[in-house]
Amino acid sequence: MMNHPKLSHFTGCLLGGAVGDALGAPIERLNIDMIRDLFGLYGIQGYVFHKKHGRFTDDTQMTLFTAEGLLRAITKYESKNLSEEQLVPIVHQAYLRWLETQDENVNEAKTIRQSAPTGWLIREQPLHVRRGPGSTCLSALRSGKVGRVAQPINKSMGCGGVMRVAPVGLIYHFDAEKAFDVGCWTAAITHGHPDGFLPAGLQASIISLTLQGYGLSESIEKAVSILIQRKGHESTLKGVEIAVDMFERNCAPIPENVEILGGGFVGTEALSISIFCALTAFGSYRQGVLAAVNHSGDCDSTASITGSILGAALGLDAIPPEWRNRLYLDNIVLRIAEDLSKVEERHVLSDWDLLYPPC
Repeated sequence: MMNHPKLSHFTGCLLGGAVGDALGAPIERLNIDMIRDLFGLYGIQGYVFHKKHGRFTDDTQMTLFTAEGLLRAITKYESKNLSEEQLVPIVHQAYLRWLETQDENVNEAKTIRQSAPTGWLIREQPLHVRRGPGSTCLSALRSGKVGRVAQPINKSMGCGGVMRVAPVGLIYHFDAEKAFDVGCWTAAITHGHPDGFLPAGLQASIISLTLQGYGLSESIEKAVSILIQRKGHESTLKGVEIAVDMFERNCAPIPENVEILGGGFVGTEALSISIFCALTAFGSYRQGVLAAVNHSGDCDSTASITGSILGAALGLDAIPPEWRNRLYLDNIVLRIAEDLSKVEERHVLSDWDLLYPPC
């Protein structure tokens, strides 16, 4: 097992998720017949529109702010061993900063901007554009309430929690159970149903385990052993079991099989599709992400989740250069990934408190 994952696996995870997100952005919610009419029998095979540069959606925007919230919490408490009470309010503040980038006039967000150091991420003006933000995330953050696993603010089981938790698996690469818990905590800020936050915990745990050096199948198995200890795990477990069973029966990752697992709009389905596509990729980032993006559902989210899993497992070089090098705002994604990899050495970085103010 690795003592510490290489930078390549951190950057591969975040950039891999962003690339998958960008591939799916132009075709989100199109059905597979429409996708084939536009792009041929095999569906979309690369970036389209925007001069063929990939532009990611709210999935990656919120992933970046999840990372920023985690880094600010660690800066404040000078520890990664954070409780839910310590971590959740700071990640919630990060999500309110994301909300500001969506041009929402929210008093809570404005108050934070006026009373707390902002750090660098919100000052990146290219992030200040609406990229299809989810209604649940918007309404939950507008409410002024902070969701907790034990104190949900709604009953949402959408995929908006699982799509953004890759940084949790990176930060807690040494402890899959802690990654599971923190993944659930961050998702429950906006998604209160177990089918919304447990898949997020499982996703973070799978990434943590792949970074420890386990193969994908074993990572899923070990993460499931954590899942089944949690209340309300039945739907998430069923989705994983169906995905693994389809893989073991050599079901081809074609759209008709992917859609057996659902549309990916709810957390359990999104993770199930992503697990199936990642397993059937057999070590090919390209194959896994293209399978995850070509179906009649929430294809940017499923491709993003799949891309983050495969990017963490395979590293940055596994992502095709024509996608990796033409991702819009790749510099921001890479900078966050690099900072996540530097948490252990933050005490030697003189500007760390300015980058991630301890608020």
